[in-house]
Amino acid sequence: MTKRAVPPVLIVLPHREDSRTQQQTSAYITRAIVRRIAECQPLPSKMPELARNHAIADFLHNHPKKTHIFFQDDDSTPVDVFTIEMLLRHKKPVVCGVTPVWRHAKNLKNFSLLWSAVILKPDGKMDNIGVDELPAGLFKAHRTGGTCLLIERKVLEKIEPPYQKNTFNDIYTDVTLSEDMYFSDKIREAGFDIWCDPKVVCHHFHSLDILDVFEVAIQAKRMGYEQAEKDYKIQI
Repeated sequence: MTKRAVPPVLIVLPHREDSRTQQQTSAYITRAIVRRIAECQPLPSKMPELARNHAIADFLHNHPKKTHIFFQDDDSTPVDVFTIEMLLRHKKPVVCGVTPVWRHAKNLKNFSLLWSAVILKPDGKMDNIGVDELPAGLFKAHRTGGTCLLIERKVLEKIEPPYQKNTFNDIYTDVTLSEDMYFSDKIREAGFDIWCDPKVVCHHFHSLDILDVFEVAIQAKRMGYEQAEKDYKIQI
């Protein structure tokens, strides 16, 4: 009997203890397993950084034949079923896709539609890419969110734990740096660039799919509905 090759990628899926993973995310991962491109490590946890830290340590010590980790969240799903292969094809130590997010202002009345990749803007400030600002091809990001992220083993071997953690202000009332951004900084400090493929796009499920909101916003802007921004205080 021929022995099957070990799938090269470990999918790490933190998920909340009190909720189920989105059906679309489960279906995506199942297809990757069937194709023998990946195995999955679902990790119930109250905090995603705890699950990811555990998974990285396990990957380095107990999965010597695997070449990459692919970070996936339980509320997001790549649009293309062959996303892992698409990212592997770039042959970059760190490469990610983009996931739609929205960010509320502190007064909770306004919100911005943004992509998960963070870049240095022309004014020198660091911020997420706007809904209609994605480059056409592969580009370097300064930071990235923690989903749809493919990392080669040699990168993780050069980073000291903790790999991910939230940092807080002095009185622990606000997060000053999220676990994803902290991890991105450690990747760059280890000497690796964070590449981003804007053609690799994810759904992001909350009460609705944020990707659907993005598509409507982009279409509205192209059709000249700038008044919508003023009427509904949406920065698109």
